[in-house]
Amino acid sequence: MSDPPSKRGAEKAPTHPSPWSSSELRAFRPPKKLNVSDWADRTRVLDGASSSMPGPWRTARTPYLREIMDSFRDRRLKKIVLCFGTQLGKSETILNLIGYVIDQDPGPALLVYPTDQLARSISKNRIAPMLISSPALLEKWNIDQSENLELQFQGMYLALVGANSPSKLASRPIRYLFYDEIDKFPERSGADANPIDLAAERTKNFANSKQVMASSPTLNSGPIWQNYLAAQVRKKYFVPCPQCGAPLTLEHRGIKWPEELNSLPAEEREKRVLTEAWYQCPYCGAHIDDMQKYKMLQAGEWRPVVQNAEGLWEPAASSVKRPESVGYNISSLYSPWLTFGQVAQKFLKSKDDPLTFMNYQNGWLAEPWTPRAATMRSDAVLALALPYDPAVVPRGAQLLTCGVDVQQDHFYYVVRAWGPRLTSWLVDYGRFETWTELDAILDRPWTCEDGGDMLINLCFVDSGYNTAEVYEYCALHPEVAFPSKGSSQALTRAPISESVLEKPEFGGMKLFIIDGGYYKNFIHGRLQRPAGSPGSWNCFDGTSREYADMICAEQKVLEKTSSGKIREVWQLVAEHVPNHYLDCEVYAAAAAKRMGVRHLTDEVQ
Repeated sequence: MSDPPSKRGAEKAPTHPSPWSSSELRAFRPPKKLNVSDWADRTRVLDGASSSMPGPWRTARTPYLREIMDSFRDRRLKKIVLCFGTQLGKSETILNLIGYVIDQDPGPALLVYPTDQLARSISKNRIAPMLISSPALLEKWNIDQSENLELQFQGMYLALVGANSPSKLASRPIRYLFYDEIDKFPERSGADANPIDLAAERTKNFANSKQVMASSPTLNSGPIWQNYLAAQVRKKYFVPCPQCGAPLTLEHRGIKWPEELNSLPAEEREKRVLTEAWYQCPYCGAHIDDMQKYKMLQAGEWRPVVQNAEGLWEPAASSVKRPESVGYNISSLYSPWLTFGQVAQKFLKSKDDPLTFMNYQNGWLAEPWTPRAATMRSDAVLALALPYDPAVVPRGAQLLTCGVDVQQDHFYYVVRAWGPRLTSWLVDYGRFETWTELDAILDRPWTCEDGGDMLINLCFVDSGYNTAEVYEYCALHPEVAFPSKGSSQALTRAPISESVLEKPEFGGMKLFIIDGGYYKNFIHGRLQRPAGSPGSWNCFDGTSREYADMICAEQKVLEKTSSGKIREVWQLVAEHVPNHYLDCEVYAAAAAKRMGVRHLTDEVQ
């Protein structure tokens, strides 16, 4: 009789002992997927050569990096943009992401720096020490197969290239693309496309590719700021006010110091703000000191932002639920290693110089610089008129110089008198047609206001046009006239340099090279001084608007060179605006420098 159906199958199937031990079975278990921040806390070790705080990585020290690193695992996210100030850890963040890729999710990777030279340095001094100091990474590094700019690992490689090497940027498919300091990249890589776009083309073969770009901003047209603005979600780090709890972003306007410090000499004020500055909550006015910043950072969070009518950033709900690109913008005010006093001191030291202040705004505030033209206004020139007659040397002048701008068929000239402390007076200006008329200007005794006559001590003649004629004229007037040429680049050693013409017919005559930008800066600065004051740049009653307009025909702007550097340049305010008298004044000022104008004293020996 068979067993009832209810009991059929109740017997267990015979078991067989596993050929694997429990520890061996654990080895087959897939690795647990970690967040990048957790991986860094467990695995990354900072070496003493490249870090001021060697030892295990601790995300808690820089909590604003946690979301950024962890967002790297979001499969939907294709691009992460880090628009950071200095001393915030953006480069270490990239190294953490690279380490995570090597250890947890390998794939071909490319790391791009502004130049090959910097890439080699980073490979040797930052990446190799990271691999050696972190055992989990060292285990996966195939050292024997690696080169300085191409490191081999289990299941992947990491190539490092400079943005100035187009062939290397376009040579291989990659899954992970990292850019560091992209605002220092050249605009074009050789004759090829923009290096950022050129490298991005290499990711097309991978549906799960990712790009991470990091930099401090430069101009508002620069790549890091434009990529931040183009991100589908833009975020800032909000921290709570310790007093009122309002979420706020740390901005330059919140840095405060005692009002009485503003009346102190600059050096003493800069010293005092280092210890007396604080941050002021824009909502409740509470004074926030450096001791409170750490807890604020721990309680902070990244939020999508909008800017209100007062210019303050406020949190806003994002309309993009699953963004493919996210931008993060944070200033050095958040740095755990900088105090509010150090930020205040940096501001005070940089505020009066455009290029230095640009560095503060870019590197410390993580804000782009909007070029504003420094323009000379013709009214400001005419406001410097003093009651003395044209063609008369004012009282106190000890030196006369002349500058001549040569055009194709005519000339412009300026005669300027100089006294102690670089005080100067316009004596005469005009246009003439022939070299004989220049003879009359240079040979003329100029009447002095306090009696007697004075001759022109030195004349610089522009040799850009009619060069041969200029050389011939100056060779006939070796005691007073010299050919000169403006330099399109700033001179590194001095604003004026001299060389000897190699042509034997001119008997070793000197040619002076003039840094036009330097002397235009000089003139622009002197226009700010009150008429008649020491060091002022004066003109006579009745000076024409035409002269004043030419002096103001150029403006100073900031531009980015093809190599990615920022420089100040003088440009015409509009095409075809004449600037002849400005060029004449540049040559006259350079001639004064050559004559030792800085050594003039109030008492003539």
